[in-house]
Amino acid sequence: MADGIIFEKLGVQTATLVTDAFTASGNAMARRMGMPGYHYAMLPHPVANLTPDECKARACELLPEVLEILGLDSHAEQQIADRQRVVAEQVAWPGGGSV
Repeated sequence: MADGIIFEKLGVQTATLVTDAFTASGNAMARRMGMPGYHYAMLPHPVANLTPDECKARACELLPEVLEILGLDSHAEQQIADRQRVVAEQVAWPGGGSV
């Protein structure tokens, strides 16, 4: 969180990712650094045990929100949806189902 806020304050557009286990501390860090309400993308915790394919699937799930945070236009939405479909066909989630 701190790195993303520092980059933003330096004028570098940033999309910060935070796992749901760290949202409270991330929000506190944002307030402490003078950016309450700092918009970030949240993903399920943990991530350290994910396979490369599961990481790709998570990235595809987060991509629309990351693009929104970065202020990119919606022309990429169809490409994102297409890529999400490809990943969903390739990756099955533990416990059944797919992305």
